[in-house]
Amino acid sequence: MIEAPPKVYTARNGSIDFVCPRCALSKSVNVERFLQGDKELRVKIRCKCHNLQSVLLERRSGRRKPTDIQGRYFFGPKDRVITDGDISIKDLSYTGLKFYLLCESNVFFGAGDVLRVQFKLFPNASFMIKRDAVIKKMKDFRVNAFFRESLKNEDDFLLKLFFYT
Repeated sequence: MIEAPPKVYTARNGSIDFVCPRCALSKSVNVERFLQGDKELRVKIRCKCHNLQSVLLERRSGRRKPTDIQGRYFFGPKDRVITDGDISIKDLSYTGLKFYLLCESNVFFGAGDVLRVQFKLFPNASFMIKRDAVIKKMKDFRVNAFFRESLKNEDDFLLKLFFYT
């Protein structure tokens, strides 16, 4: 069975904190030159103990949490009827989300369009998050989008609890 390399989140200054799985030595590695593209990137880091480790660089500044949250989208371009549908949110961060449309939409939207999304972080919670999300990429029923306003303005306690658990 092939084991996937661990994800490493880049620091704001263009470096990552790497911990060798063999000897537990920690070191800061400058990866700024690799961050220019937009595709997933694997790099190899050699430790002082001569262990060569392959890691996956994550270009997002914040982590996305895997989820299985049900929600709704609303799309209303100018001078047209507002349409809506059910979505399944597969990952979430303070700045964006990835979701799947649960039924085929008769409305055509794509990159650059704005959808209104709403969902609850917890099934029994009364607190509903409602945000405008700009579609970054769309393929079939999968949609990647970023929020116009970060989630950090919402109820801070619930957000911290959600991302912690």
